[in-house]
Amino acid sequence: VFLAVSSNTRYQIVNGLERLVEASPLARQVPPVALAFTVGVRFANNVYGGMQFVDWARWSGCQ
Repeated sequence: VFLAVSSNTRYQIVNGLERLVEASPLARQVPPVALAFTVGVRFANNVYGGMQFVDWARWSGCQ
């Protein structure tokens, strides 16, 4: 249930944000900007997803 609801939603949001940034003129002129954005967003997504999973595991009694 956690993967279907939380992870999929976050994955879709991250991909949408990456598409917006990659289509921007700044990212086309300075590709490291797009790369830095992608790394930052994916890192933040992993951290937030981990925190959500721990909260969900505690709430459901798995931990």
